[in-house]
Amino acid sequence: ISGPSGSGKTSLLRALAGLWSYGNGSITFFDDNLQSVKEEEEGRIRGRRRRRRTSVFFLPQRPYMVLGTLRQQLLYPTWYENCSETDQLEGTIDSSRIDDERRRRTKPTTEELKRILEKVRLDYVLTRFDLDSTHEWSSVLSIGEQQRLAFARLLLSGPELALLDESTSALDEPNEAHLYRLMEESGITYVSIGHRKSLYRHHVNVLNVSPSSESWSPVRNWSLEPI
Repeated sequence: ISGPSGSGKTSLLRALAGLWSYGNGSITFFDDNLQSVKEEEEGRIRGRRRRRRTSVFFLPQRPYMVLGTLRQQLLYPTWYENCSETDQLEGTIDSSRIDDERRRRTKPTTEELKRILEKVRLDYVLTRFDLDSTHEWSSVLSIGEQQRLAFARLLLSGPELALLDESTSALDEPNEAHLYRLMEESGITYVSIGHRKSLYRHHVNVLNVSPSSESWSPVRNWSLEPI
């Protein structure tokens, strides 16, 4: 998804993730049989919507760093204990999803956490900290390191759909390409917001969005094109 600032790209992604409840409209998903399921925001099938949202993971440009250990950073938000309402909003996931994920997934072991750090090329932090050390992680880790840690969370959670809001903006192109390859290998479908031309090679379509001067205007302010 591309377009100038203020055109609504992030709002669109947050609406898809179930994190944005302003405005009117509908979102159409597809079930496993490729049958369209339209869900109005005031819809009648809340239980079905809740189950679908458990397979959606939203990555903001600046990842939320919880107060806790490095282990808790990796487990957040899927297995994170004592998640406050603020954490849920900042970290992209509602409590129903956390409960569903806990029932569906087994908490990763220490070795699995170390392997995922190695996969996202962040294993060198273990030479400075152990998994159970506590620090002010938003200050200790650079933005690029925080973005790689967020991808580690994503890969551990294993959702069906990842929504990425400029989630690799602080990374160089080789690391960006590496993380997208990891998502592809994991079978995760993803939608990205970004301005870099390098992102085109990891996607098959581009949604171009432009600001609309009037919400009621009949002129369409978007176009969808193959890459």
